[in-house]
Amino acid sequence: MLTLFVIILSAIVLFFLCAIITGIVKALSLTPEEQKELLENYRMEKKQKKESKRLYRSIESQAYEKYPGPHNYSKREAYIKKHI
Repeated sequence: MLTLFVIILSAIVLFFLCAIITGIVKALSLTPEEQKELLENYRMEKKQKKESKRLYRSIESQAYEKYPGPHNYSKREAYIKKHI
C-alpha cells in the first residue's frame, strides 16, 4: 500500500517537474522579439480582464440601485445580462 502511494506521488512530482523544465526550455528558446510579443499579449489580456471586471461591477451596481432589496434578484440578473 505504501509502495503504491510512493509510486503515484513520484509520478505526480515527475509530471510537474517535466512541465516546469519544458516551460523553461521553451522560454529560453524564444527570440527577444517573441518574448516582447508574449509579454505584451499577457499585459493586454490582463488589462482587458481588469476592464471587463470593472465594467461588470459598474453594471451590477446600477442594477442594485435600480432594483434594491433581496426579492429583486431575478430583475437584477436580467438587467445585468441585458447590459453586458
